[in-house]
Amino acid sequence: MKNFFVTLLAVILGFFITFVLVTLLFFAIGIGILASKDVAPKISSESVLQIDLNCTVIERTIDNPFEKFNSPIFEQEKTMGLNTLSAIVKQAKEDDNIKGIYLDISSVSASLATVEEIRNCLLDFKESGKFIYCYSESLSQMSYYLASVSDKIFLHPQGVIDLRGLASQVLFFKKMFEKIELDMQIVRHGTYKSAVEPFMLDKMSEANREQFQTCLNSMWNDMVANMSKNRSIAVKTIQNTCDSLLILTDVKTALDRGFIDQLMYKDEFLAFVSSELGLDSSKKINFVSAKDYKKTLSANDIMKKDKIAVIYAVGNIADEKGNNQIIGSSTAEEIAKARKDKNVKAIVFRINSGGGSDLMSETIWREVELARQEKPIVVSMGDLAASGGYYIACASSYIVAQPNTITGSIGVFGVIPNAEKLLANKLGITVDRVKTNQHSDALTISRPMDNYERSVLQKHVENVYSVFVKRVADGRQLNFSFVNSIGEGRIWSGIDALRLNLVDTLGGIDIAIKKAAELADISNYAISERPIMKDFFQEFLESFMDNSISVKMKKTPLCQTYTYFQFVESALELKGIQARIPYIIEVY
Repeated sequence: MKNFFVTLLAVILGFFITFVLVTLLFFAIGIGILASKDVAPKISSESVLQIDLNCTVIERTIDNPFEKFNSPIFEQEKTMGLNTLSAIVKQAKEDDNIKGIYLDISSVSASLATVEEIRNCLLDFKESGKFIYCYSESLSQMSYYLASVSDKIFLHPQGVIDLRGLASQVLFFKKMFEKIELDMQIVRHGTYKSAVEPFMLDKMSEANREQFQTCLNSMWNDMVANMSKNRSIAVKTIQNTCDSLLILTDVKTALDRGFIDQLMYKDEFLAFVSSELGLDSSKKINFVSAKDYKKTLSANDIMKKDKIAVIYAVGNIADEKGNNQIIGSSTAEEIAKARKDKNVKAIVFRINSGGGSDLMSETIWREVELARQEKPIVVSMGDLAASGGYYIACASSYIVAQPNTITGSIGVFGVIPNAEKLLANKLGITVDRVKTNQHSDALTISRPMDNYERSVLQKHVENVYSVFVKRVADGRQLNFSFVNSIGEGRIWSGIDALRLNLVDTLGGIDIAIKKAAELADISNYAISERPIMKDFFQEFLESFMDNSISVKMKKTPLCQTYTYFQFVESALELKGIQARIPYIIEVY
């Protein structure tokens, strides 16, 4: 007994000491941050804005005060918010002290539509007559597409350009499920509704292959046309170069064919920029990082009476409250609040989602419909606005998409896992039951559906699909049969969606904001981004307590297969009827 109390006291004392030390650590770091809190830097003349895009670009991000601390506790993925980047480039365009942009990029982590939005910002910057120079030791395909807007592209003499055309990869899990004896019972409507194919096939169906090929061709042709225009290279030359992989192995070919302007080392590039600025050799170039320049951004004039609410909806659509990565009831609430706010004259609904819950999609659709009856609501589509992501968009006043936004996918499905054999044969678990009615235990994962239950679920799917098509037909003022013909779960690029009248114009969120202002007939307004993002400490504590440890435990031994793990985990958590695109689509 004595040893027990000694051990207990030791544990309590150890916990107390740890608590005190951690508290003191946070206090010390907090004081250090406050003491060294940067003020907005003074931008001297002849400055060059350095934009480092060797990071992940997401819709919005928050400042990480621990970014300079090299500790596993505070280690976070390097990110940049698309909204912040856009604001930085816009201000730099009008800033007389900024003479140009140094684009520092090797491998940007962003989808095509996001890259397109950044390109458009940079193209707008070039209208000022200021330069954009890119220097890199290597360029991935997305990075090169982004860099192609530059006035000049400089590459390390031993550098590499990975330009080879687009490919899409879909993972199939049918054989794995067979091995573990997990039966994924599927009901769906839509010949092209390929979200369930990984459960039921071991390769693409012909319909799925057709839609992916059409979508990729549309995206790639647009990319090639833009590169051809910006670099003055014939389309045929670009295509032949990609087919041969020549510039992947011989950087001099890239130079000869005009893909880059010069091969040089970093010091030579800096000397070139210095010369362009007219600086003497003793004077250093005043590079201003995007992070520092962000501190000079003019604050949004919240005193302006008229406002445009920009509401972000990012991630899967789920039957829950939602957050910055999940679309839920909070999104519907934000739209309702903006609708009722008399100072909000228009709404821009920024959607980046492959869909999800049919029920939540309908809930959000209803709020969009109510908002449209009172004030303009313009949708801005990001990388994805497909299936449920399109469902929540279709009732809006106007829809803006990027040429390479993946949209459409008007279709629904239901998946009920049957784990009876998995439980019995792999884990030795059997299930018995009692019930009051014939189908009291319907849709359980511990037995297969019978024919009647399957027919009931199929009927429900058909009803949901019919409502989905009607929502699109009414919202877009199209014939029901036409929407059905372009529906069936088929995905479309933004370019094809425009042709089919699923969207109204091509462009980014700036175009959507201008259209919202036009429809609301206002010219002097403030932008109000919603929902308000939590500060770093809230995000950090929630992430650390809820997710970080478990995610790291999953990732550590499975770093190469973590995406697959997420797929299986998501599949087993499916609830209700779904309107979503395939979980894993890699376009590279």
